Amino acid sequence: ESSGILPPGMSILQRKEDIFSDCKKKFWNTYKTGLMYWPFVQLSNFVFVPVYLRTAYTGLCGFVWAAFICFSQESGDGTVKSAFMWLQREKVNADEEPSQK
Repeated sequence: ESSGILPPGMSILQRKEDIFSDCKKKFWNTYKTGLMYWPFVQLSNFVFVPVYLRTAYTGLCGFVWAAFICFSQESGDGTVKSAFMWLQREKVNADEEPSQK
């Protein structure tokens, strides 16, 4: 699988001064996260998932990885911890909304 860093093309489209700045900041964190994620996905795929569902399972895991990469491009630092912190913050905000009414 790819390391998950969006190409500098996104930075070009966003008209950033330094098109490689996001890659410089997030590459190693995202790469290490991928090294933890994909081996687990493939191990679980070959051990637990029936043969006829393996392609769908890998596709689903790829979708989860792509969502993480999109999150990381927008507001994360390429680590799973930042994604969990963001999810926790969203949950807290959702819990607070009904009490404000």
